[in-house]
Amino acid sequence: MKFPNATTHSLTALRTLAITSLCLLMLASAPATAQQDAQPAQPLPAETAKRFEQMAASIKAEEEDIQSAIDRQQVAEGVAVDILAARVDRSATAKFGLVLALARDILAQRSKGFDVSAYEAGVVEDLKRLPESAKGAIERLRARLKFPSTDLPPREFVYGDQVLFKRLAEIDNVYQIVIDYIAVADKFGLDATREQEFIVNALTEAAANRSVFLELGLNNIAALRSSVSTLPKNAELTDWYSAAQARVRATAASMQRMIGLMNAAGIETRQYRKQVLSVTGEITTDVLDVGIVTNLVKEWGGGMIDIAAKEGPKWLLRILLMALIIFVFFQISKLAQKVVIRGLTSRRVNVSHLLKEMITSAVSNLIILFGILIAVSQLGVSLGPLLAGLGIAGFIIGFALQDSLSNFASGMLILIYRPFDVGDVVSSGGVTGKVSAMSLVNTTFKTFDNQVLVVPNNLIWQSVITNVTALQERRIDMVFGISYGDDIEKAQKILENILQEHEAVLDDPEPMVRLHEFGESSINFIVRPWVKTAEYWETFWSLNKAVKLRFDAEGISIPFPQRDVHLFDSKAD
Repeated sequence: MKFPNATTHSLTALRTLAITSLCLLMLASAPATAQQDAQPAQPLPAETAKRFEQMAASIKAEEEDIQSAIDRQQVAEGVAVDILAARVDRSATAKFGLVLALARDILAQRSKGFDVSAYEAGVVEDLKRLPESAKGAIERLRARLKFPSTDLPPREFVYGDQVLFKRLAEIDNVYQIVIDYIAVADKFGLDATREQEFIVNALTEAAANRSVFLELGLNNIAALRSSVSTLPKNAELTDWYSAAQARVRATAASMQRMIGLMNAAGIETRQYRKQVLSVTGEITTDVLDVGIVTNLVKEWGGGMIDIAAKEGPKWLLRILLMALIIFVFFQISKLAQKVVIRGLTSRRVNVSHLLKEMITSAVSNLIILFGILIAVSQLGVSLGPLLAGLGIAGFIIGFALQDSLSNFASGMLILIYRPFDVGDVVSSGGVTGKVSAMSLVNTTFKTFDNQVLVVPNNLIWQSVITNVTALQERRIDMVFGISYGDDIEKAQKILENILQEHEAVLDDPEPMVRLHEFGESSINFIVRPWVKTAEYWETFWSLNKAVKLRFDAEGISIPFPQRDVHLFDSKAD
């Protein structure tokens, strides 16, 4: 007789415990689940219910407007028929949008646990009628499409194109409504298989048609571009060329809208995105794709290789010739610059530093510019339009830089009349200092306390210009006073003797010492010696010192302002 070992007993016990626990768990959860399933939906909030009722009322109003327009259309004539047809399509599109908005709102409230049964049945009925109504709207809009005739004048043709693409946009709006319907139909238990097939077929056909339309537009542009280049003065060809460009832009925009619809419907759009990208050059989210960009780069690269193989040697020769011409003229400009500098530094030529720099720079730049124009002409560029464009650009730049040109004109006047030059000490425009640099726009001063000031030439020319160092000789004007009790003759001889002994004072012009005036506290002498301009301040300071020392030594006093005060003793009567 065999007995089970301890391991067998343990496994059996564990299995029994697991089965028992599972049964208890099922028994414990079953009532709760049943209780949860039986929990009733929450009442819809009053505000939400009011919104639903308003949307339902709006849907009904649009239905009544559609029916009224249809009834009136049956008895209308002429333009009224087209107006009522447009009204039907507009109201139908508005109704579709309201139905889908209400359906999405109901789904949102239902997912939150609210009771939407009072409105769900009505929206389901509207959703059931929506696909056929949308298809009917699409057919009506397609019937109203009119392609403008090329027999029309260009302006009327462009207007017809605008109407055409507006109708296409309206059709695309209805396509979007069908796509939105497919997205919500399943959540209301509706089968949208037929609508899915319809939208795929409709969008595929529409995209193919618009793609061909875009290609035809590009062909028209190419033909008209050639015609305009042959007859540039033909205004009608130019208008038609502009009209063709406008059509291609509108078609590309319509194609981009179609790509967005196809993406929403799950349809492959790579070939159309590639076409739109090659036409517009705009990489948007609708056309962005690494494969598309890679293919376009390969195509463009292949085209560039073919062009390089055919035209490469000729263009290489032209570029080399262009570089050679620029190099030769650059060397000529250097040689001309040296010749001009040598001529302007001659003793017989007396021109300002600024004029020397301007003439030298102008000669060099004109030679280089002339060489560049000749070099550019080797590439087949016509110089006539280029020079005209430079003239127009110069006019625009000149208008924008009026203040700078005013400074430039003032710089030219300074250059011509030469009131000062580099190295002169000048006082003008509220600034006094040594001129360290000049240009046709501004002048740079270095003040005596070592500051650098840049002053616009216009400010200098419109103010008084004082050139301190323009002449080699300069007079010092000094005034010395003596007391009323001092000897006048003695004082005058002392002053004359000081001037005669000072080595910086010039004999010609002769210095002057004269009794000038009777002041309140002193008798004043004017002393006017002449010195070299470069020695002005040193002489001024040394003469002041010498006069003070000699007056002290000779007993001549230099009075300071004083006043006598007389006091009278008055007695009261």
